[in-house]
Amino acid sequence: MNAFHQTAVSFTSQNYGAKKIKRIRKILLYCVIMVSVVGLTVGNCAYLFSGAILKLYTKGDPAAVAEIIKYGQLRMLYICTPYFLCGIMDTLVGIIRGLGYSIMPMIVSLLGACAFRVVWIFTIFAHMHTLPVLYISYPISWALTALAHSICLMIVWNKVKRKMEEA
Repeated sequence: MNAFHQTAVSFTSQNYGAKKIKRIRKILLYCVIMVSVVGLTVGNCAYLFSGAILKLYTKGDPAAVAEIIKYGQLRMLYICTPYFLCGIMDTLVGIIRGLGYSIMPMIVSLLGACAFRVVWIFTIFAHMHTLPVLYISYPISWALTALAHSICLMIVWNKVKRKMEEA
């Protein structure tokens, strides 16, 4: 996922510096499509083969190993299969940073990915104390943070367009 973030930063900043901002929409589109395809493919394959993958990390009593694999598969279901959302979030951050704005996405990411989960633990998870409730906070935080980054990108994009028109 980080490779798509780095790609978005590099290509966006190069095209922004060259004053070819029309290309940036294409960069965003291609990066979001590719990070989604890779994220969905790898995440779902990881979950599909989770039993075999998790066996690599477990030894001992077969009953304990079965229990470990059961909990590992539960976590992989909630984290790996929607992991493409994290990639979309990171790609949006890359575009914003490539346009020269780094503080805004940092604050949004801290609030969305960190603060949201802490609030989730002290509210939702405190009332429904199960692993699925804990794990679902990850994809929810990725989706909400990606949405917030989308709004930030629209604001930044309008600023950049005005700046280019004035120049």
